[in-house]
Amino acid sequence: LFSERLRRLLSGEEVTLPDAAKQLAQNLHTEIEIVTSLLRDYECEIAGHLVNIIVEEEEMIYQLWIAEGFIPDNNEGTAEKYLEHLINRGFVEAKKIKVGSRINTCSIPNRWWPALIQVALAGEFIYSSVIDQESDSRKMIKRLTANVNLSELDSLEDFNLYLHSLLCLSSESHHLDPLDCEKICKMFKFLRVLDLGSLVLSQLPSGIENLFFLRYLKLNIPSLKSLPSSFLSSISNLYTLDMPFSYIHHTADVFWEMNKLRHLNFGLFTLPAYPRNDCGSLENLNFISALHPRCCTPDILGRLPNLRKLRIHGDLSNNQSLLSKSLYKLSSLESLKLVNESKMPRLSKIVLDEYQFPPSLTHLSFSNTELMEDPMPTLEKLPLLQVLKLKKNSYLGRKLTCGSHGFPKLKVLHLKSMLWLEEWTMGTGAMPKLECLIIDPCAYLKRLPKQLWSVKRFKKLELWRPQPELRQKLRDFKDKEQYNIQLYPYGI
Repeated sequence: LFSERLRRLLSGEEVTLPDAAKQLAQNLHTEIEIVTSLLRDYECEIAGHLVNIIVEEEEMIYQLWIAEGFIPDNNEGTAEKYLEHLINRGFVEAKKIKVGSRINTCSIPNRWWPALIQVALAGEFIYSSVIDQESDSRKMIKRLTANVNLSELDSLEDFNLYLHSLLCLSSESHHLDPLDCEKICKMFKFLRVLDLGSLVLSQLPSGIENLFFLRYLKLNIPSLKSLPSSFLSSISNLYTLDMPFSYIHHTADVFWEMNKLRHLNFGLFTLPAYPRNDCGSLENLNFISALHPRCCTPDILGRLPNLRKLRIHGDLSNNQSLLSKSLYKLSSLESLKLVNESKMPRLSKIVLDEYQFPPSLTHLSFSNTELMEDPMPTLEKLPLLQVLKLKKNSYLGRKLTCGSHGFPKLKVLHLKSMLWLEEWTMGTGAMPKLECLIIDPCAYLKRLPKQLWSVKRFKKLELWRPQPELRQKLRDFKDKEQYNIQLYPYGI
């Protein structure tokens, strides 16, 4: 419809446009035609669903698409290809790129909104109070987005009882009446996606057992401490369980029967011990954040054969012997984040060279681990490691040593809050594929390794608060533009 209107304007059928306006209209018409072509090649549903996500994390977009049934093989890799194609065509904009070239958040460029809104409304794909306030076709719509508190919407009885998705995109943390939540669960029994966003619940919603088709569930229940069997049994078909503000200390054994689960996100989560031999494994689970270290036993981790991303948060020091010997069970693990929260700070017992990391790791991050021994001799042996982040208080030593030919695949090295680091050396052939180095801060580091400048792919250096001696050396460096050297906060 929008494209046809532009065509009529350009042809002079409605009004005569000035020459300057004609060029702008022609450019927009061309872009709309590209969108139309793209929607023919890819499911219209994907583009329509993106209308509701102004800025969203890529991982969550994949899970939403899979829950809706838009990805034929339910594979994150396929969803990632879809998103990359949309970005390459200019249809989606990557708002923030993680180190390592991973997309973190994305959004729809303003120029596409008119066409997307027309497609979504004409196809009765979705209802939003922002773009469709006067719609009289609510009984036909199967997807509802709320940009305000749910209680401020018109009566839910006006909407299709076969609603597939209900998403609340408000950033305000209003408290949701348990009766309203129960009403949603009882009315819309065919929901695949229920995302209540930042709306705060005081307890697990009653009536959730009615949602047999539910694939994606996001709830905000800060007071929740346990997941009872009655709740877990009622969501056995779930793909994604997202409760980022809940810290779970007890989980019922029936959790091991949720064999369709793919994505698990909590403030903290405790897996139950494996109950019996005939229970099976969670073969589809590929993402967990954040797992308590005490449940990282070889038996439990061995039941997660396809886990690709894992964040462990807790007292790593007191679980040294358990963690160091069990991580190797995760043979498919690609990304690992270790966050230490010790009860006795500055008395860390973490010994990294005792850890048996899975060789499949490509991304590794440490935070607050307070390592006393140089971590590089252990980590440089990981054959596929591409991104290494040694973050807040991860290493308290004064020297880093990278041996010859170590880190054969490393592309990104991020050293953060290594307050006492004075010396860093690199052996011959170390980090041959390094592209990006970030050190924040480097108050005592006097010089960078000479071998760093011989790495052919090295193209970005970011230093925060370098000491005067190092700053002056970089100012005098002839090839500083070649390596995109950035000094903060005052520039080079």
